[in-house]
Amino acid sequence: MGRNSSKITAVVAGVALSFTGCSKTSSDAASVAAAKKLYIASGQCNSGVGVTSFGTQNSSRRISRLDLASNKLDVLLDLTVPYVGGTFGIDTGVQGLVNDGKNVFMLTENAVAMSDRKIYSIPKASSFNTQIYSQDPLALTQTAAHITRSLVKDADGTFLFSKSIAVEKIGINTLRIPQAANPWVNAPAAPCAVSATFMSATAVLPPFTGTTSGKIVFAHADSTAAGNRLGIINADGYSVAANCLSGVQINLITHNYASNVTGPVVAFAATGAVPTAMVFIPTGPAPGVIGKMIVAYSSSVVSETSNNVNLNFAIVSWDVTETTVSAATLTNPIILSRQLDAVFGISALAYDPTDKSLYVATASQTGVMNQTTAGYGYKIEKFTLDLAATPTATATIVRVNNLPFMERTAGTKCITSMVLGDE
Repeated sequence: MGRNSSKITAVVAGVALSFTGCSKTSSDAASVAAAKKLYIASGQCNSGVGVTSFGTQNSSRRISRLDLASNKLDVLLDLTVPYVGGTFGIDTGVQGLVNDGKNVFMLTENAVAMSDRKIYSIPKASSFNTQIYSQDPLALTQTAAHITRSLVKDADGTFLFSKSIAVEKIGINTLRIPQAANPWVNAPAAPCAVSATFMSATAVLPPFTGTTSGKIVFAHADSTAAGNRLGIINADGYSVAANCLSGVQINLITHNYASNVTGPVVAFAATGAVPTAMVFIPTGPAPGVIGKMIVAYSSSVVSETSNNVNLNFAIVSWDVTETTVSAATLTNPIILSRQLDAVFGISALAYDPTDKSLYVATASQTGVMNQTTAGYGYKIEKFTLDLAATPTATATIVRVNNLPFMERTAGTKCITSMVLGDE
């Protein structure tokens, strides 16, 4: 399995591994700067509307930890094993991770026993001492349509997580912070609409000068072009139309290739491309272009299994421009990679600024829409980003003997989140 084969194979022989992704937030900057380990979670992943994903019970249901210096791989938390506070339900999987110094925070999903939707704090040195951080019933709703998706932490210590139909906010007292009776971001109007059925990913920007929390960026997935979009919400959440600062329908925005990428004229299927994961990479202070939002695209219908005609599967960089406390935009999408065997069915992204590495969790069998029935684990590809390259940013795939950074295993069903930490 690429350059990690000998060491990882030895570990996999003893344990089945599962992997997950989660993008870093501004509050994690110090930890990311010295990143040495990649934390990988598995659960009910999202690889696109057209790519069948694993449910929680048939996923690997673990958090694994890869030491990027020694290549040592171990299991931080196995959800099939009891912890000091009890046991996890058989249908409980890991949806999102946040690195927080000596701890990892975990968002879970259980579409059967929905009371097992929680946020946990996991000590890296002793995962047996995992504790429930928040189980606020108004945020972690016990409703079938409220599937938990991604977890991020803001600079002020609060957590944000998407649950398909909305984005919830959890205060430092571990309780929900609502907008009146609604979630923190709930059914935003144009230009953020239509985006009230599948909030597939969230990110938070660094706080604007003089503020303590950042604007919220969301990705929304759908089987219609109008529902496949990105949007930016005011740091104060969404309560009136003006709180939607910017929104784009992906297939309506002109996309260009990076300078090291070639392909046919960029066109999208009638239903657009599905955004499945994203990670924000800061490049400078506001006002102006403050960074790049790296977004993974996937197919919106099962008939689109390649990039031969339409752009269905890709890694795309968007410029994030922030000019005032109430103004921000997403523009200039650049296709960093459309190499199908490296970007098919992406479910998670993580970025390490120490060596400018982008880790990409992706379906391991290219062109096979039903990864679940086949029982395939997901693999991890590695790219090196050059965001300062001219005339466009570039991404270069890193492979040894043309193998992925980490090949699929029985423990990578299915990667929902990845996050970098320094211990």
